[in-house]
Amino acid sequence: MVMVIGLVAVVGCAGSGDDAPASDSVAAPIDPAPAGEMLGGGALTPIHDGQAGSPHVRVEWGVSGANISIAYGRPFLKGRTVGDSVEPLEGLVWRLGADEATTLTTDRDLMLGAAHVPAGEYTLWAVSTGDATELIISYETGQWGTEYDESRDLGRTPMTIGTLDTPAEQLILHIENSVLRFEWGATVASVPIMVH
Repeated sequence: MVMVIGLVAVVGCAGSGDDAPASDSVAAPIDPAPAGEMLGGGALTPIHDGQAGSPHVRVEWGVSGANISIAYGRPFLKGRTVGDSVEPLEGLVWRLGADEATTLTTDRDLMLGAAHVPAGEYTLWAVSTGDATELIISYETGQWGTEYDESRDLGRTPMTIGTLDTPAEQLILHIENSVLRFEWGATVASVPIMVH
């Protein structure tokens, strides 16, 4: 049985984004969520605080018989502007989070758009050029979020980009209502997922 699911990505910080000093209008820190809380349609487990104050979390979903989790840092905008002073920046590969690279783990084979993703652990990245955005799935894991190596790509697939009515002050990844999406600032991005 195959189920189609949409993947939407929230744009995270890479490089200078969340690592840069915050402006004077810094949002008050948010206490990490207790274990068992829900986030983006999945079960949230706090991991640790990031270097610049971004909480790191693991969110787990059950999708059509697959167990899927994503571990990522959740940066805050802190008065910055997506595409100007924070990632995604035109033509540059960025992590979908803060600090270390965002990690996707699945116990079943998936299709993320046109990319076949065997069961295992991967890192997720994205690149935007003009009106086009691609999701990048990498074999390499355990690296810092600015250490992207194109030679380790498993695959790339186009994403559909939209605009949020209410901008997201903090990065969030969802798998909900047959959609995996990420929201960051006014941006929401998606790509279909199919579980084998």
